[in-house]
Amino acid sequence: MTALLILLLQTAACIGFGAFSLRLAGVSKFLLWSERLAWSFILGMGLLGWLVFFVGILGAFTTGPLVGTLGLGICGLYFLGRPISIDAIHLSLIERLLISLLALVAVLDCFEGIAPPADGDSLAYHFNLPKEFLRDQKITFVARAIDGAVPLLIQMTYVPVMGLGGEKALTLWTMISSWGVAYFLFVLCQRHLGRTWSLALTLIWMTTPAVLYGGGSGQVEVRIAGFVLLTIAALMRAKETGLARYVVIAGLAAGMFVGAKYTGLMFAAACGFYLLLLRQWPKQMVVFGVTSVALGFQWYFWNWLHTGDPLFPVLFDLIGPDTYGFWNAEHHVFFKIRHFAAETHLPNTPLWMVLYPFISTFATSPKFDSERVGLGPLLLMLFPMIAYGVWKMRAKIPASPWLGPAIVLLVFYSVWYLTGSSQRVRHLLPVYPVLLLLCGVVIRKIDDDRRVRVPVLVAGFLTIGLQVAANGASSLNYLRYVIPGESRDAFLSRNVSGYAAVEWINRNLKPTDRVLVADRQLLYLLNTQTYFGHNFAQIEIDLLSTQTDPERFYRELREQKITHILSLPEPRQGHPATAAAAGYGLWRPLLKIKCLKIIGNTDFRFVRSRSLTPPAASDRQHLILELDTATCPII
Repeated sequence: MTALLILLLQTAACIGFGAFSLRLAGVSKFLLWSERLAWSFILGMGLLGWLVFFVGILGAFTTGPLVGTLGLGICGLYFLGRPISIDAIHLSLIERLLISLLALVAVLDCFEGIAPPADGDSLAYHFNLPKEFLRDQKITFVARAIDGAVPLLIQMTYVPVMGLGGEKALTLWTMISSWGVAYFLFVLCQRHLGRTWSLALTLIWMTTPAVLYGGGSGQVEVRIAGFVLLTIAALMRAKETGLARYVVIAGLAAGMFVGAKYTGLMFAAACGFYLLLLRQWPKQMVVFGVTSVALGFQWYFWNWLHTGDPLFPVLFDLIGPDTYGFWNAEHHVFFKIRHFAAETHLPNTPLWMVLYPFISTFATSPKFDSERVGLGPLLLMLFPMIAYGVWKMRAKIPASPWLGPAIVLLVFYSVWYLTGSSQRVRHLLPVYPVLLLLCGVVIRKIDDDRRVRVPVLVAGFLTIGLQVAANGASSLNYLRYVIPGESRDAFLSRNVSGYAAVEWINRNLKPTDRVLVADRQLLYLLNTQTYFGHNFAQIEIDLLSTQTDPERFYRELREQKITHILSLPEPRQGHPATAAAAGYGLWRPLLKIKCLKIIGNTDFRFVRSRSLTPPAASDRQHLILELDTATCPII
């Protein structure tokens, strides 16, 4: 009950923050109530994350300030106004079918919302960082590239629900926040496409594989899509009216993307090309720039304050090691090779940029991650009809209100691809609903042509059928938890690789102990303090494969107050000391000279797929080692 109450309070607070901001900007009176609700929730979600940052910096992650923050937002509900009464709605057969499928998807989402979190990225940092901040009652700098010293605006919205309502409120919040994005898409589509098309596109969005993967977890891309939709909707109103008040809202929303993920910088820059189409565009650019910086600056300033690099560690080559904290040249070489090079599969050239959507959809390379976290088949199936529609309407494109959104998408995609960003398909998810809407507009303009209508209907029904079926299949995992009443430990042992080590550590170690862990999916689940021993993304404990000095390793463990080490999965056969003694394996020579001792071991079971296959039996084990300062010869 507490979890549900806190969930409702945070949802109401987001709507309240957004409603007050819309009234303050003078936008509310121009929006329908359904639009006002959608705009308020997305805007308020970003504002909540922005405000919670300051609460954390002040060291006030305690019950009183968190309740006060939500209470402040709830007061803003007054500015939402009352919904106007509407006449009875007459639904067609297809609309009833679509609504029924949307209801089914919502029910399946609820099963995931009730279950414990099991997604690797969520357990590693999306949920674990807020958990650590709540434990410390403040935001602390995490000196780790990729997933530590990064923009965390979305993760800040996890702090109140987790701190006040626990894990159940947290997982339910990820469900509700993803529904809020779907509702915004529906409202925006309905303004331009009509109810049937809006229901269909919303259903396609909610069942998109990447949305199924990230919508109910801590992944940020689904929630960022709400900021993108709000930015585009506000800029379109600004183009229609010439009013700067809409540019203010667009700037706030774009700044929220900037504050949530580094790729938001690309999106904000792409929006600048849209602003060139507006009346008094120099003034509008200033307004947009000021508001987007105001909402997006926090985490870049935070990184700069601690490292001298607002994009830590991207600017290392420009800034140099003399003024750079928490990094060095050797780690930067590994970072560029192991991260940037490993995340790209195709050359960063214009030709491959054009081919990427087709290749990534059908390829099985894990670098694209499209086999399980893709964008679905719809747009590729509709590509010939979309191309025909664009060609048919080519003379009207310069005056079309959709030219601006199309420019933003094209510029964002080009910069994203050509700058060598990660080529995982899900990184395009924030802009995907806008692409869906654009393609829907094109198809809608030409669907009176029977040659177009039939293949469009086939593609639509086929996509919906496949994606809803995939949704049902993935939900079986959560049904096993909800319906038979499976325990939390039993669920996690089925869904998290190496979970047995978590059970052992939580039973036998104290909350004040600090464990060095390299299996990132275990971090959130451990009740002790943890240190994520990433092999190249942090330097406080040097775990590069070139590091072979056990004395240095031991001293770094002591400096970071490590009391225990959880080994990587070890083979049961053979003596551990015969394996490699470098990087994370430096515990082996320390064990040999009695600086460490083995105090426990657990079976390691590898989970290949949470939905399709059970955990695989393994002959590997986790070792739990304790630092033994009494017998260690290293001073």
